[in-house]
Amino acid sequence: MERLLRQGLRRTTPGAMFRLGLNGLGVFCAFTLITEHLFTVQLAEGPSMYPTFSVRGDYLLVSRLHKHGKGIEVGDVVRFYHPTFLGVNGAKRVLGMPGDFVCKDPAFSTEVGTQQEMIQVPEGHVYLAGDNLPWSRDSRNYGPVPLGLVNGKIIARVWPPSKIEWVKNTLQPAQFEEE
Repeated sequence: MERLLRQGLRRTTPGAMFRLGLNGLGVFCAFTLITEHLFTVQLAEGPSMYPTFSVRGDYLLVSRLHKHGKGIEVGDVVRFYHPTFLGVNGAKRVLGMPGDFVCKDPAFSTEVGTQQEMIQVPEGHVYLAGDNLPWSRDSRNYGPVPLGLVNGKIIARVWPPSKIEWVKNTLQPAQFEEE
């Protein structure tokens, strides 16, 4: 057995080793290109987006094509670099785009619309909130988030297999009856 291994190693030429290394480098570069600029998968855990995502954690497909807020709308769920926790990504729903007026409710409260303080989302920012308001640290705590911190749009839950689905925009524009 040992003799066969030695013979196999002797047959490996420097050119073959170079090609093997080059192929490995190509795979690494392709993987990096895809995860940095096209799509990536992220584990989301915690109560802030319940019931949309499980408290114990779901793996989410993130479109990196929506980096810096490109093509996002009110109601989309985005991934962003957390403004107060270094190195942490957050996932929240967009409630206001630049120039929109939003009601700034008290942090960690279910009392929606009671404070009656309206703010205008500054240019280059979005207003984010978790779906589970009493358990969400969001724009009610740290204010509107710069679009530069948005690093993708969550488009699907990919794990666990029993819950694979597209992430829906649950906020619909108001429909007014014409008089």
